[in-house]
Amino acid sequence: MASFASFSTSRAGQSAILAIAILSSSCTGPSAYTAPVTKFRDASAVVIESTKAYLVALNKTERDHYIDDQVAGGAPIQLIRIEEVQVFGAQAIAARIDALDRLADYTELLYRLSTSTAPESVKGKAASLGTALTSLSSRVNELTGADDAAFKRAVNTVFPMVGEVLQAIVERRLEDGLRKAAATGAAPVNTLIEAIKVDAEVAYERKRNALSKRRADAALAYNTAVTKGATTTTLRRLADVVSGTEDQWEAFQTARPASGLDAMQRANLALETLARTARPRISDVARFVEAVEVFAAAAERVGQAVRQLTELQDRSRR
Repeated sequence: MASFASFSTSRAGQSAILAIAILSSSCTGPSAYTAPVTKFRDASAVVIESTKAYLVALNKTERDHYIDDQVAGGAPIQLIRIEEVQVFGAQAIAARIDALDRLADYTELLYRLSTSTAPESVKGKAASLGTALTSLSSRVNELTGADDAAFKRAVNTVFPMVGEVLQAIVERRLEDGLRKAAATGAAPVNTLIEAIKVDAEVAYERKRNALSKRRADAALAYNTAVTKGATTTTLRRLADVVSGTEDQWEAFQTARPASGLDAMQRANLALETLARTARPRISDVARFVEAVEVFAAAAERVGQAVRQLTELQDRSRR
């Protein structure tokens, strides 16, 4: 039988201990959720920022790919072609970034519901978020790109449902707000996460293809220089490019926003399950805490990988 010491240092053991603490503080009040919801909010912020970085870089990846091809082929660069190769227009990218920001606001609201002793302040945040969602919904409906269809459907389905949750928070007592948000808001929020995840995967695959080509080009340039009897200085410079590109490729393998978004969805569902349980047991709370711990670990991995990849890319441009 495992000792209590070894059990308590495991993830499951930590989850059970925190579950006991939560239940001891009485799960009927919002403060019972404070620790895991705080971690959920913080992990969400990391994943959201990583996903935003990919979406922001999406069009740049396509632009750079086109420009590199033109340079390699000694062909002219046409501005109209730059526009054509980009996946999303500026407004479409901005709308997705805004949706991610509103998602961050929602997780912040959950955090405030679990910690705030000022109901009116929380209600004001919920009302402001509802107004922001209405405004964003109008902007999203103006998007006309073929690649925007799924995102528009998700927004038109999700935002009214989240709006109802926010309205309920405004109208209910503070102690009911978190349970209401968790029990009825998880499904629509996860639908929005899914739509964004699809676009993030598009960004990831485009970036993967571009980086793969860059690896091949770097190796080809070095090998061509070798066959032409290039100087050691030239070979060293080209070898450094190969090395730098390989560093980027290695970091890229774990910089996948979808893995963090997947974990966020699972943690969100675990929160919903806990909120719907009238009299949660230690095992019920422990499952939620475990899901949040897994989410936080995934968020940290993705966040570190994206930061490393960004630093390597910035260094390669100097």
